[in-house]
Amino acid sequence: MEKSIDILMNISDKCYSHTTIYKFNKDIDVSEKYRKGRITASQWLNELIYHYINKEKMFLKEFKKHIQQQKADIHKLRNGEYKKGLYDQLNEIEGLIDDRTN
Repeated sequence: MEKSIDILMNISDKCYSHTTIYKFNKDIDVSEKYRKGRITASQWLNELIYHYINKEKMFLKEFKKHIQQQKADIHKLRNGEYKKGLYDQLNEIEGLIDDRTN
């Protein structure tokens, strides 16, 4: 199953392609109004995609804040293998989020 972010990126690529085609290829047999409509719609869709990609990044940052809060709560536990296991798992996931948001 394809991820939503990948679908949005594919749509964005197509929109950029359509923008380029309709902006610079004068051999296409369409009216100027149609050409402008395609370009405007492609640009609008790319702005919308940008908005949703940033929204997804904000979800990850919020998720990371919850992980950091949990790590602060874990700090109160006595040192031991259980605490180390909790930290290791949370740190690993936090690293995956950092890779995605940077």
